[in-house]
Amino acid sequence: MVYAHYQLIKLWQKCPLNTPPFILPEDGADIQSQTLSVYHSFDEYISSSTFRQRNDTSLHVGLLPIPYVGNLEKASVFILMLNPGLSPGDYFAEYKVEEFRKAHMRNLRQENINDEFPFFFLDPRFAWHPGFEYWQSKFGNIAQAFADKKKIPYGEALRHLAQSLACLELIPYHSKSFGSGSHLKRLSSARAMLEYVHDVLVPKARSNDATIVVTRSVCNWKLPKHNNIVVYEGGETRSAHLTLKSRGGKAIAKHLGL
Repeated sequence: MVYAHYQLIKLWQKCPLNTPPFILPEDGADIQSQTLSVYHSFDEYISSSTFRQRNDTSLHVGLLPIPYVGNLEKASVFILMLNPGLSPGDYFAEYKVEEFRKAHMRNLRQENINDEFPFFFLDPRFAWHPGFEYWQSKFGNIAQAFADKKKIPYGEALRHLAQSLACLELIPYHSKSFGSGSHLKRLSSARAMLEYVHDVLVPKARSNDATIVVTRSVCNWKLPKHNNIVVYEGGETRSAHLTLKSRGGKAIAKHLGL
């Protein structure tokens, strides 16, 4: 199990990060059959034909991949999703804000174990980023409950959550609208992520050392039933809520002792 844990990290440590396209070498030929968008700057993206295009299903490999957010060794709550979304703010952050890009790269290489916010999308320094807005809206309810219980500031509660949470993406490449269903089983990165979840996380959940919440692409994750594994259904997958009123939020709160 430990071997699989480090295999996933070692795999992503091989991803080239100097210049686009940012594609895992093992995904190589398989991803080339998909429509790719490769922009080398924020200005190039906002001048492109795909800027704000609603039906853009291309994978934006000019952005760093996000197979996971958070530190896999420290986290004990895992949110399973499909693939990272896309906003102009993603390009701006990666190409205009060096501090953000460095945090992103540390996360990808899993060099973030000593970071205050290994789940860097909960870092208040990046409160302007669409990723912070998205995840803060998901976990804000839980963070406030944690702050109230511990009698600490909200920002401190976010720091505690950032130490315990991780998000895993089945497909690590950004897209505005997802149109890469055929790649779910082909990409090496997707197979490696499935192996990690089934070989490492499921045993941890069964031994009460982890809580898993599957919010997207539930049929592809194929997880077994267990008290510590929450698999969303129907309308739950569309909203993917993680508030204290949702099944996932309740499971997370219980795991965190709230």
